[in-house]
Amino acid sequence: MEVRFLVPARMQEEAALFLTEFSGRGVILEDREEGGVLIRAFFPAEEFGVWQRRELEGYLDRLVGHGLFPVGLEIRQAAQEDWAVAWKEHFKPLKVTPRLTIRPPWEDYQGAAGEWVITIYPGMAFGTGRHPSTVLCLEALEALLEGETLPPGTGGYQVLDVGTGSGILALAAARRGYRVWAIDVDPEAVAAALENVRLNALEELIWVDDTPLALLRHQFPLILANLTAQDLLQHAESLAARLLSGGALIISGFLVEDVPALLRRFLPLGLKEGSRQMREDWVALTLRRP
Repeated sequence: MEVRFLVPARMQEEAALFLTEFSGRGVILEDREEGGVLIRAFFPAEEFGVWQRRELEGYLDRLVGHGLFPVGLEIRQAAQEDWAVAWKEHFKPLKVTPRLTIRPPWEDYQGAAGEWVITIYPGMAFGTGRHPSTVLCLEALEALLEGETLPPGTGGYQVLDVGTGSGILALAAARRGYRVWAIDVDPEAVAAALENVRLNALEELIWVDDTPLALLRHQFPLILANLTAQDLLQHAESLAARLLSGGALIISGFLVEDVPALLRRFLPLGLKEGSRQMREDWVALTLRRP
C-alpha cells in the first residue's frame, strides 16, 4: 500500500518524520510544480488495515488542530518496486547556505573551494537540512562564525547543541574546527547523530550523549537550540545559565507569532536580541549575553 501526503513545503520534514516512524521505512519526497511537496510512504499490504488508516487520519486532524493544513491524503495499492533504491533516488546534495552543502552518503559530491560539505543519512531524527528552522539556524550560525572566533568554554567545548536530532548543527560547527557537545533525550536521535558524526569522521570534535540540559554544569560561548516554542520557554533558564558572558544563543523551531512570548521569557534572563532571521513563517533569533 502507498500512502501519499501532499503538504506545504514548510511541513515536509514534520510529515516525513511521522511517516518514517509510522511505516518503519524511509519515505520519498517530491517537489511538485504546482506547489507543495508530495511525501510517499509504503506498507506491505498485510500490515495495512483499518487501524493504520485511522492513525493517518488522526494525524491529519492533529495538524489541523495546530493550525497546519495539509493539502491532501491518498491511500492506494502500489506496484512492486525496489524500495531500497527508490527512496534514495530522491535525496540529492542540497546547498542550504552559500557555503554549506548537505549530501546523503550514497551521493558523491566534491565541494568547491571555501565550501563546507556535511554528510547526513536521512533517517528518523529531525534535521535533513530541508526544514526552514534548520536552514535558519545554519544561516545564523554561518553569519556569526564569519564575524568572530569562539573562545573555549568550560571543559574545552565551544558549542552546545541542544536537541541535536540528526546532529546537523553540531556537524556544521565542527566542520569549522569547533569542539561541540551535542545532547538529545531521544535515544534514536542520539544513535542517528552518532552515525552521522562517524560518517563525517568528526569523532574528535563532537561528543554526543543523552545528558539532560538541566544537569549540565559547563558553560559555552555558543549554544544552538532548534526546538519547539514550548520547549524553549520551558528550558529558557537552563539555556541562559549555560551561556558564557559575551556568548551567543541561537534559537529556532518556532513561528513569527511565538517571538513576543520568547523575548519576554529570555530577555529578563540577561540576554539581548542580536539578530533575527525569517523564512516563510519560521524565525531564528540570535540572543547575546553582554
